[in-house]
Amino acid sequence: MLLNKILRYPEKIPNDKRLHALIGVALASILLSFNIDLYSFTVAMFSVAWGIEFYQKLTKSGTYDNLDALAVLVGGIFVLIPYCLKV
Repeated sequence: MLLNKILRYPEKIPNDKRLHALIGVALASILLSFNIDLYSFTVAMFSVAWGIEFYQKLTKSGTYDNLDALAVLVGGIFVLIPYCLKV
């Protein structure tokens, strides 16, 4: 029963946050394919994550939400961790 509850947890995450996490995964995959250093990777991820939110705020195409930007970073971390752990 506990395993079923754990496996159904992603369904509780709003679709908007899941889409932002997928953007983070895609961006991290693209950035890491160029073999950039960790500092440049971090700057690019933060710039794109909050750049999307500022763009939405300026154009009024969406709502500004720091949690959306954080979801982009979390998606990037899911790609970065295995990349850093490779031997």
